[in-house]
Amino acid sequence: MTSAHGDKTSQLWMVPYADLMTCLVILFLALYGFSFNMKKSDYETAMALMQKEMGVKGAETKIKEMEAARQVEEDLKKQISDGSLGMEITTTRIKLTFAAPILFDSGSAKLKSSAIDVLAPVTKSILKMNNAIIVEGHTDASRMIGKKFASNRELSLMRSFSVIDFLIKNGVPPERITAFGYGEFRPAAPNDTEPNRARNRRIEVTIMRQEDKKV
Repeated sequence: MTSAHGDKTSQLWMVPYADLMTCLVILFLALYGFSFNMKKSDYETAMALMQKEMGVKGAETKIKEMEAARQVEEDLKKQISDGSLGMEITTTRIKLTFAAPILFDSGSAKLKSSAIDVLAPVTKSILKMNNAIIVEGHTDASRMIGKKFASNRELSLMRSFSVIDFLIKNGVPPERITAFGYGEFRPAAPNDTEPNRARNRRIEVTIMRQEDKKV
């Protein structure tokens, strides 16, 4: 038979185990709270730094992606703050949404001279990563009457090509880039008011996030 003293000794492991579980619960609760109080980009960067210290595969790539995203956000903070440029960061992508008038005149697929000031810092940040890039053109549902292009879809695709041409001329490898022109078929808002139609006239540049296989 096991003595009472032996039973107590064999259960001593439960004390540090309970302390460990308590610490883990506190840690996860703290992280959960931080996720609400921090910007998503800051929170994800903090998590990636923690993962790097723990030797988690792919953490270094995530840190580089977030640093590049933060640089884009810093370079374009004026456009972001005034609403002419949108930025969305998720676990799968970094998406920049440009209001069409920033880059193009109405009905035109030629980049405005002022578009260089907007696209240059984006290109600089893209060059710091090896991720795939998708450029999408979108329009509102207004009919193309007496215009150079036969359809909104053609206009949106040619605008995508113009953005891609700029990226390639500034050093982005063409094999990393894909173009789409959706015209009015993927609206960001209903085409029932002028403000909504303005939201639909846009260019989206998406940097797909992926782990570096060499990490």
